[in-house]
This record gives sequence, structure tokens and C-alpha cells, in this order.
Amino acid sequence: MQVKDLAHILFTAMNTRDLSALENHLAEDAVFDFPGAGTIEGRRKILIFFKVLFRMYPRLTFTVEEIIAEGVQACARWSNEGENKKGKPYANRGTTFLTVRNGEIVFLSDYFKDTSFVRFP
Repeated sequence: MQVKDLAHILFTAMNTRDLSALENHLAEDAVFDFPGAGTIEGRRKILIFFKVLFRMYPRLTFTVEEIIAEGVQACARWSNEGENKKGKPYANRGTTFLTVRNGEIVFLSDYFKDTSFVRFP
């Protein structure tokens, strides 16, 4: 599977809130560097993090504007919009960088324009 395809799987999982496809393509020893949360290590912990994020933001939709891929790495530029669990609107823009090894995502790192949300409610 190509790195660009795995980037699409990641954002489809985020938008559908169905982590099963992502779980199948996330390495057991994957690392996720997320602003405010720091480094999250391991498939299980990353999936738990996404479930917590889904609870904090019951509505959050990502629009992938472009994916630049070369070799085993890709960078996706996206925007999102939704609302937090208190009903407050939320929108942001950013990039997600990912690295693949043997057809599995081994590294993710997010970069955002607005990081004020990292002060979790």
C-alpha cells in the first residue's frame, strides 16, 4: 500500500470515527506526536487517544486539501470544523506528517495553525 493511500485511510477514519481500518494499518510500535499531548507511543495508546478526542469533539470533519508524498513519507494539508462537547464551534487548519514502514504507519505528527484547543476542557 502506498503512503498516500494510508494518509487517506487516516483521514477517512477520523471523519467516519471508525478506527478499524486505521488499526489495521498502524504499526504496533507507532508513535504519534500531538500538540499538547506530547508523544504517544504504541498502537493501543494512539487509538485510545483518538477515542478521547472523538468524545471531546463529537462533531469534527476534516477536509484534506492536498497530500504530498515521496517514498515512505507523506504530508497532508487539511482544514477541519466541528464543535466540542459543550457545543462550542471549532475550526482549524494544519498538516499531518506520516512515515510508513512495511505498509504500516509508524510515525504521525500534527502541526496546527491554532493551538489554543490543547487546553482540553
